[in-house]
Amino acid sequence: MRPRARLTFFARWPILCFMTAILLSGGMDSTTLLWWLKARQQGPIHAISIDYGQRHRIELECAARLAHRAEVAAHKTLALDLAALGGNPLTDPTVDVPTAESKRQRDTVVPFRNMLFATLAAAYCATKGIVDLYMAPVKDDYAAYRDCRRPFYESLEQSLRLGAAHDAPWAIHVPFVKLWKRDIVAIGLKLGVPYEETHTCYEGLRPACGVCDACCERLAAFAANRACDPLAYAAASTARLSSPNAKAQPTGEKTL
Repeated sequence: MRPRARLTFFARWPILCFMTAILLSGGMDSTTLLWWLKARQQGPIHAISIDYGQRHRIELECAARLAHRAEVAAHKTLALDLAALGGNPLTDPTVDVPTAESKRQRDTVVPFRNMLFATLAAAYCATKGIVDLYMAPVKDDYAAYRDCRRPFYESLEQSLRLGAAHDAPWAIHVPFVKLWKRDIVAIGLKLGVPYEETHTCYEGLRPACGVCDACCERLAAFAANRACDPLAYAAASTARLSSPNAKAQPTGEKTL
């Protein structure tokens, strides 16, 4: 992201003085969003994490540490058993996680995951009087994950307003939805996000596998910023070479 675009992105969002909530996975994108929200939020922030039976459960531990470090007003982990569905590499340990090289990112789609996450988070928000929920879908996920696109969130926002027990101005905010992961890292580096405390690898490993889609996209994002990813990787050099996004995103593209 060019410096001017990045400054424009920061300037176009107002300082917030009311209570908000954020879905915090413990990954790179949602952690950057939390630090970004902190920079412009003067009211309390509630962080919500979802234990959905994910293979990479280490991210829940990361989310708890990050929420504490960010000094949020509250951090709540909600249970949602998507592992019971079976057949998905993110929730079923008997299914292999595909490598980025295999170009099978769609295999990692957990059906309606973001819709379920947002609905569960909204239910929590309703008990706290919160109507503003922040989530961190990014442009890299458009192709494989249809629930990472703006029209989906606009529709879901309307559904929440129609289905809520009382009339309320429900809003789902997705400020990163038009940004690439490399842009997210650029913002995070500016904000001092502790990326060493985040988790990305679908395998749930430390050192990270370095070859799954999540690892490769993360490595490519740091490389695009000429920055060193603070996490250790078992196959870092392979991941940098095989990342599908390294060539797909021309440097300096303005996405705002």
